[in-house]
Parts: sequence; structure tokens; C-alpha cells
Amino acid sequence: MQSQSNSDSINLCTTVTNFFNWYITSIKNNKSSEYQPQFIENEKGMTTLDLSRYMENLETMHFSDSLLNIEMNSYQKCIENLGKVKFIDFKNRFDDLDDFEEIGCDFSNYYRWTGGQEPIDGIRIKEVIMKNANKATVTVEYFYVESSGTNYYWGNNQLTLRKRNNYWEILGLNWR
Repeated sequence: MQSQSNSDSINLCTTVTNFFNWYITSIKNNKSSEYQPQFIENEKGMTTLDLSRYMENLETMHFSDSLLNIEMNSYQKCIENLGKVKFIDFKNRFDDLDDFEEIGCDFSNYYRWTGGQEPIDGIRIKEVIMKNANKATVTVEYFYVESSGTNYYWGNNQLTLRKRNNYWEILGLNWR
């Protein structure tokens, strides 16, 4: 049983690390379509969101179906409001954060999965707790690299994961 627990712990850490590495790298490489929805024109000339690439990436990063649904639903108010705005007007008029806040579409103003408005440089895993054979929590701490080269650690995030079909999927993230 100890060997299985060690294997699970390693697999949990790998799932969490891979997710944050993808997210942080996408941010640093200015690939916003990888880590957030994109504003596009629909077939009627109105504005909408394209979540396809973003949701595909979250699925690849082992987000559970329930967490994917929660994430998709969190953009519904934005999508409804965008449906009332012609895309040409959106491109020409929406250039201030207040414009996006008014319609519930200010998601590009913060980093959804790490919190805050500043990108981070990485994470370190602080704690892995096996709740049972199929459920665990992983607590991570964020860091950025100071000009001296020293890591400055701050903030915690706890991820809840469950084992499904021999892999660990992310059920939720909770800032602490």
C-alpha cells in the first residue's frame, strides 16, 4: 500500500505541476488564447466568446467535467451581454477596463488560476494530503524571482483532485 501511496503522490504532483507550468508558460509567452477565452465575431456580426482552445487545454490538463462546466458557465453573463454588441462596435469602442467590467467580461484583467493581476514565475508544492485512495488535496505556494535571483514565495492555493480511470483530475482550486 505504501508503494501505491507514493506513486499516487508523485502522480498528483505531476498533474498539478503540469497544469501550472502550462498556465504560467502561456502567460509569459503572451498566448492568451491558450489560457482564456477570446472575443470573436459570430455569424450574425455580433460579438461572442470563443472558449474552444481554452477549454481544450483545461481538459488536457485534467480538469474534471464538473470543473469544466463550472468554468464554461462562469462566462454566460459575458456571452449574453456580448450578443447585444456588434463586433465592429466592440473592436472600436471597448478599450477601457470599465467597458469590460460593465458587461461582466473583465476576465483578462486578472490571472484566473493564480489570482491577482501580476504573473507569477512558478509554484512549489507545500503539502499533499491523501483523503482516501481516490481523493486528495495538494497545496501549492506561488513565487516570483526577484532581481537578485532569489525566489520570493507568497500566496497559497489548494487543489482538490480525484483519481478516475487511473489518473488524477482536478476538481477545484481554492485560494487560502
